[in-house]
Amino acid sequence: MTNAKDIESNNADHRSDDELVLAPGTTRLPGFGTREANEIVGTTDAENHRQALAERAGRESRRAAEQDRERASGIGVSPTLDHEFGQRLTDGLLKGIRRNAAAARKIEHRLDEEFEHLTSLAAGQRDGELLAAAWDAAQAKAKVPGIMVPALEFDRSAIPTTHPIARRKLLLDKMHGHWAFENREAVLAVWVEVEQVLGEESTSILDESVRAYRLLIDATGETDNANAVIADGRPDVLEAFQQWPGLVERWRQVQCVRQWLALVQNNGFREDHPESLIRTDAQVIEQEVWRSQFVAQCGVQIAHVDTPDSALQWFADTQMVGEPNGFIHTRGPGEGLPVSAEEQQR
Repeated sequence: MTNAKDIESNNADHRSDDELVLAPGTTRLPGFGTREANEIVGTTDAENHRQALAERAGRESRRAAEQDRERASGIGVSPTLDHEFGQRLTDGLLKGIRRNAAAARKIEHRLDEEFEHLTSLAAGQRDGELLAAAWDAAQAKAKVPGIMVPALEFDRSAIPTTHPIARRKLLLDKMHGHWAFENREAVLAVWVEVEQVLGEESTSILDESVRAYRLLIDATGETDNANAVIADGRPDVLEAFQQWPGLVERWRQVQCVRQWLALVQNNGFREDHPESLIRTDAQVIEQEVWRSQFVAQCGVQIAHVDTPDSALQWFADTQMVGEPNGFIHTRGPGEGLPVSAEEQQR
């Protein structure tokens, strides 16, 4: 026995394309029936969805990789002098870089002036002047001066044989190459002095951070608990709490300078943009510099800290007497660097 649903289903199977209803949101496609249009749109929507998912996965993967790279070289740390410590260096030991930039600007200005002058020249530009002089001489019954010879001589000697814009670019490129070379030479010339300043700044920061860290840990168990500091009430604890963020920022700047110096030494400056560093293998160099920030003090590389804050906390932890690594910090007349507990006992 055939019921109503079977009849309706059978009728639907035999409907013409014109009798079918388009799926919601589907526009009629010229040259295709309704059934084919629905199938095409459904397939396209599925493909677009798969493509969107793939693009999102790609973005997330790239973002994760970038975060991993940043953590490996210190979050917030990059090879730059664009901070207070870098300003001190460029105002002092690294002032040669500023002098180079000033010299380059003067040369560029001179090239611009000459370019403007050359582009204003044109063949026959002296013709009127020469003809006027000849006319005056002829009227005065004097010897008529040369006209065509000096006119052609001017055209030959003064008018550029090639367009000035190409020549200007060539000269600028050569000057930029020399500028990049001189920038690297300016840094290498004061390398020892810069390293000394870096060492003094690092020692000062580490000494102060160990003291502040111990006060805060003893009082509150952490470095950023404002409520616990207020509850403690001791002035020296409050001072340490206020001092800590500044120490972290100073340490970040020191690491920025270290990475900048490493890129200068290994790569140098870009010839097409002499105020920027060459980025070849920069990621590897920056990570190596970050991991080695305490080699001079502790003789070990670090691979498990990713911020200047956590780096200072790690170092302060190593300075606690009785720690397995046996390092304690001294502030005597020596270099102010950590020495082993065994050497202290000697």
